[in-house]
Amino acid sequence: MHEQKLYPIVARWLKTTHKCFKVGVNTGLSFSRIDVIGVRDTGGDLSGEIETISVEVKRGTEPFATASGQAFGYNVYANRVYLADYRRNGFSRDELDIAGHLGIGLIQIKNRACLEVLSSPRYMPIPRLNLLLLEKLCLGKCTFCNSMFEIGKGKMNLWSKMIRENLPKAITEKKGLTFWNRELAKRKALLGVRSGHDEITYERRFICPDCITNFFARFDITKNRK
Repeated sequence: MHEQKLYPIVARWLKTTHKCFKVGVNTGLSFSRIDVIGVRDTGGDLSGEIETISVEVKRGTEPFATASGQAFGYNVYANRVYLADYRRNGFSRDELDIAGHLGIGLIQIKNRACLEVLSSPRYMPIPRLNLLLLEKLCLGKCTFCNSMFEIGKGKMNLWSKMIRENLPKAITEKKGLTFWNRELAKRKALLGVRSGHDEITYERRFICPDCITNFFARFDITKNRK
């Protein structure tokens, strides 16, 4: 079976079994792309914490240790990492030992279904890479409530649900707000962390529609618009 034909099977498994509210296929940054990735809520009633789950998908013909190492490498992006392999007869004892030693989860794909054979431990990914990956899925982190929310509708409309630095308009349209931290951008430019100048900054920050409606709209600043 062609590898790409296995992606929808794994994506469906992430949605149904792990209750992921967002699933992406062939998503990543310039360093690499993840076959299937899911995002789920884990924070309970008092937190907006989420978990990112990455799955490297194989069709059962690649060397197991090589595929396992590739799956493990995605812990720089995600909280949990899995290798999903197309298998009729499951995994051998040696393969289970390799996966357990590396610290990856294993998923057996068979008959258009997924079976979690080995669970993944939880990792702490590099924050900047994790947030950039989530942004590729049209998700942003609210600066006020720290919850993840949708900022757009797809690759071509990445920030379509956001208003840029216009709080009254965000209140009126009940959308999120994007603003830029220019002081931090200047500091990074001076340190050589990021090139830039006064007119351009990449230090974008988000405020979710709920915070706009429930907090900022209480001040009713729309009455003072020109």
